Amino acid sequence: MPKLPTSWKEISLKTYCGFEKIINDKSLDNHGKDVEIISLLSGISRSEILALPLKTLHECLDKIKFLNYLDLIRPLKNSKHLRFCIKGRWFKIKLNASDLTGGQYIDLMTFLKENENPTANIHNVLAVIVAPLKWGLIPIKYDGKDQSERAAFLYENMSMSIAYPILVFFCNLSQHLTAAMQDYLKTETTKKMNQIQTEMMDIMSVTAGL
Repeated sequence: MPKLPTSWKEISLKTYCGFEKIINDKSLDNHGKDVEIISLLSGISRSEILALPLKTLHECLDKIKFLNYLDLIRPLKNSKHLRFCIKGRWFKIKLNASDLTGGQYIDLMTFLKENENPTANIHNVLAVIVAPLKWGLIPIKYDGKDQSERAAFLYENMSMSIAYPILVFFCNLSQHLTAAMQDYLKTETTKKMNQIQTEMMDIMSVTAGL
């Protein structure tokens, strides 16, 4: 039986984007999507998956039923000192849009607007709102020049169990901003972040038949 992940902790942003692409592929029927998803998650070729006995295929699908429940990922608590570590690199989350610098805000708006598919830029959005920590303690000042490297690192290594709660919390908290920023941000940034959440949940509803 192919080795498969058993929770969202084992699903990277990169894998999630591949998963979403399969779900949205209108050229595939449900069986075709099942095969492609198992191939993506196991690293085994499509031809090898098709050669598996039906019983094994059903066991594989049963093992990845957790994909139906993205909304059950543990939510973040309100904390100004929320940190996480990925492959030895520490980061702190900027949970409120009103705490972003001008440079971060401009980059955030750029990434939220530039792609018709809102989830395609999740790694870029996250690379703006998470700050790397020197020695795991000292936040490093945001520099747009480092954003692309950080985004690539998060894309390859950040699990959905970390990414999804950050996006949800950031979106919810950013609805409570100072009066000066609220009108614009609520109609632009928050609207787009809500779109990301909605699209993620739509993907989960499509996979309910797994």
